[in-house]
Amino acid sequence: MALDVYTLFICELYVLGFLSIIMIFAWSGAQYDRVLGFTAMAIVATMASVWLGSLRGHGHLFLPVAVGNTLVMLAYGMWLNAFRVFAGLRPGFSWLFGALLWALLCCFPSFYHSMPKRIMVSCLLCISYTVALIMMLTRSRACLQITFWPAQLLLCFHLFFHLSRMCFDSGAHGHGTDSPFSSYVILESTLFVIGLTFTILAMVNERTQIRYKQASLRDPLTSVWNRRALFAQAGLAEKKSAQKQQPLVALVFDLDHFKSINDRYGHNQGDRVLLDFCRVAENVLPAECTFSRLGGEEFAALFIGDVAKAQSLCEEIRLLAMVSRPDNIEYTVSIGIAAGRTHSFSSLMMMADKALYAAKANGRNRIELMTSAPQTATLESLSV
Repeated sequence: MALDVYTLFICELYVLGFLSIIMIFAWSGAQYDRVLGFTAMAIVATMASVWLGSLRGHGHLFLPVAVGNTLVMLAYGMWLNAFRVFAGLRPGFSWLFGALLWALLCCFPSFYHSMPKRIMVSCLLCISYTVALIMMLTRSRACLQITFWPAQLLLCFHLFFHLSRMCFDSGAHGHGTDSPFSSYVILESTLFVIGLTFTILAMVNERTQIRYKQASLRDPLTSVWNRRALFAQAGLAEKKSAQKQQPLVALVFDLDHFKSINDRYGHNQGDRVLLDFCRVAENVLPAECTFSRLGGEEFAALFIGDVAKAQSLCEEIRLLAMVSRPDNIEYTVSIGIAAGRTHSFSSLMMMADKALYAAKANGRNRIELMTSAPQTATLESLSV
């Protein structure tokens, strides 16, 4: 089936115009998110290049070949900026390379009037930008659970298309200023822009949802996990404990006489003490440990390991807290430990709480361990 080039131009202009309106509203609605802003600029640049490309039928060559293709490379640069910002990087200047190179090459008549050379350079630049987009997308893999593979599939298909065009579209048999591949290029570019636009919208939406979910699991003051996150991780930890045949360890921390610190130094300094303790604890506890704030001055931690390791970690935290002295404010911590293979996390937390109460009753600034047997639990004093 023959595809009329200028009918495709009109269809593409209509689609790009509609997409640009969608992206401008999405950009403003997302509080001027830079990812969406760069995407909107890329669509506008693409739309302008398509309009200039349609002027070939009127005998123009400079506008569609020189200016239009320069705008195409600028559009690729805008998409690269969008992906760089999404990955947490600065836009930089690499996005200008393709546009500057094309504009420079158009100054040479041997390139400007040679369709095969223009097709070859255009394909190489498109391939380079697409590879860069794939690399930037890979950097963002951690925050894309759903949209990563659809985005990769779209970019890989676009890459394969331009590789095929570079091999099969010499431009030598075209009539006038159009290559016999032109219809397929317009059709593929239209589908690519549509797919990439909605993929970027989905990526930004997924990132926002993940951020909201992470925020709901973090303590707003200290940025450590909150109670909800701790109990959400408990089920996974129980399964891993059973699989590894290692005990599950629950730790409960309580800053001693914290109310008197607030009364004496003020709540701002009290918050400073909480932040300092979180820094101490997170530096000591292993990376696989879930450390969270239960509320107020009480914290908890959960990990899979042996009791001896838990005792060593807690003693290090206790000693470091004593000598930390943020803003010359002295504070200490009492710690309760509970461990067991046959106990649920909830029962371990109850046992750790009892151990903590014993530590506070026995003078504070100490560690108490609740050791468990299949049917009994005993309390052991570990340090003073």
